[in-house]
Amino acid sequence: MMKSTVFSAVAVSIGYTLLGWDFTTVLEANIHMKKEFGLNNGPSIDGIILAVSVFGSIAITVFSGSLLDWLGRRAALIYSSLLLISSGLLMVWSPNIYILLLARLIVGSGSGLVFTCVPIYISETSPPNMRGSLGTMPQFMFFVGIVFSYCLIFWMTLIPSPNWRIMIGAIFAPSLVYFALLVFYLPESPRWLVSDGKISEARISLQWLRGKDDVSGEIALIADGMNMITETAVGGHAVGAVRSQSFLGTSTNQMSRHSTFYWHLSDPLVDLLGSIHESMSELGAGRNSYFPVFNSFNIVEQERTSEQRGNDSLQQSREAYSAEEGNNGDNLQASLLSQVASAETNDINTSFTSEGSSSYLRRHGTSTSGLAQDLISSLHDHDIEEDDEEIHIAALSSQPALGSGLHPFRQQIVRLSETADIKPKWRVLLQPGVRHALCYGMLIQALQQSAGISGLLRYTPQILEQVGVISLFSDIGLDSHSASILISVLNASLMLPCITVAMILMDVCGRRVLLLVSIPFLTLSVGAISLSNIVKMGSLPHEILFQLSLTICFCSYVIGLGPIPNILCSEMFPTRARATCASFCSLAFWFGRLLSIYCFPVMLSTIGLSGACAIYAFVCCLVLVFVYLRVPETKGLPLELIAEIFKFSRQECL
Repeated sequence: MMKSTVFSAVAVSIGYTLLGWDFTTVLEANIHMKKEFGLNNGPSIDGIILAVSVFGSIAITVFSGSLLDWLGRRAALIYSSLLLISSGLLMVWSPNIYILLLARLIVGSGSGLVFTCVPIYISETSPPNMRGSLGTMPQFMFFVGIVFSYCLIFWMTLIPSPNWRIMIGAIFAPSLVYFALLVFYLPESPRWLVSDGKISEARISLQWLRGKDDVSGEIALIADGMNMITETAVGGHAVGAVRSQSFLGTSTNQMSRHSTFYWHLSDPLVDLLGSIHESMSELGAGRNSYFPVFNSFNIVEQERTSEQRGNDSLQQSREAYSAEEGNNGDNLQASLLSQVASAETNDINTSFTSEGSSSYLRRHGTSTSGLAQDLISSLHDHDIEEDDEEIHIAALSSQPALGSGLHPFRQQIVRLSETADIKPKWRVLLQPGVRHALCYGMLIQALQQSAGISGLLRYTPQILEQVGVISLFSDIGLDSHSASILISVLNASLMLPCITVAMILMDVCGRRVLLLVSIPFLTLSVGAISLSNIVKMGSLPHEILFQLSLTICFCSYVIGLGPIPNILCSEMFPTRARATCASFCSLAFWFGRLLSIYCFPVMLSTIGLSGACAIYAFVCCLVLVFVYLRVPETKGLPLELIAEIFKFSRQECL
């Protein structure tokens, strides 16, 4: 049933294949372009040439949040593919250094859009139980691009005069394939369509992604989540439940932690989400005792429960509604309105559907009847005539009063607001939960680049030549440079099985666990690389130790710190602020990448590889401490619930 979802994730992740291709080929091309254009050799020249594309990425990332919200996820990706195609053609031509730098600036712009948009698209189209695995797909495709580019470079090193323009310009060919897939096969993100008021189109997109016709519950959840981050309705019931069950009375151990030094350092969100996952594992298919109001977020459970025990009441409400509505409603409309009508008898299950039906109303128009008209018309696959619209309005107005007979908490949920706006505003970033998540997202992206693994990946062939590992392949008749490229191909190929393991474990063990397990191995391996160049040993033991440490370093990186920051930054924010917040996180990534690109060759020429790796090992230790104290577990949770819990965590701290 999820074949279309997996296909869309693979198709959109091809953009990361293009990033991996460009990531590797540009450094090899620098060697030849400097000779042709008469550029001075030196680490600063290398850094500047490589940094041009990063400047383009930074420039486009500044506006990427607004572009993604204005154009949509799919349209932004299509424009990014066009940028990559045009830049590839310019690099194939590039008669002088100025055209080449312009092409590098354009390819950086396309890469910046791809980097920001792909994780967002995958997180918004994936179900909670597959979001981690599919979110790791871009990292897998990134290394696929690295492997293919290394294979091309290895083949060209065997040629007497390799053409560097083909190395970097050949990216336009896979970009054409990427463009075709985006235009003809990729649907728009259902969450963006809902945020833009296109409920019918969102339902069609979600039906294609899920491979089934009945997606009413998930559409209602998405519509409901549009307003969750600004509402205080959750605070009355759910926060009280959590305070009584999770923070104040679940166990003596949790209570005692308030008085410990650890409690002042750790984030309550880490413990809160951990307790939720423990509760979910203990209860199995049972209901969530920590967030009873959010039990309806479990779409699979809701649909299964409604099929078993709610068929009779649902059928009655549908018949009553269809008599007044003229049998023009669809499954989503009947689901939303029937659950609102049965709010008194099914209090918990209505907690999100009543708000879900009203959250869309809150953001369109200035009167209740006008809002209702927009909702009803958007729920149909076909255009509604004027007479039918009047019938729909009358049918909705004839429903029992939304607030009558309900608990004050329910009345707070279903109250219509005339001032709510669906469009993202910068003020959303100042709200406690969004601000909290944004700081964490930017910090983890900056720390990922500060760990220096991207520099080691980019300069692997040069490092292998410097260390002398190529002597292990001296018997096969290759020169030192070709041998270093061949070893790089083998190293990159070993990453693919490791990323596959990470994809399998991402939704089983969780993001936090994989980070806490992989970062220590990453730290030790980087430290071993540093020590292997300091401690005196024989040539062969030194080469074996270095190569083994480098392989462990890369494998542990692609399991944890490589893919997980992007996954976290694509799922921590509410839908209407996700693109803007993700653009800020991407800015932190690209500034860290810029610093790494420029500083790494300078450090190699000054303090050497051992000194650089010693600094990187220390940064990895800082990353481990940050993850342990501040990064929560988000596996299996709906995006809307993650965003709301970040808000709740800040309220609890205050």
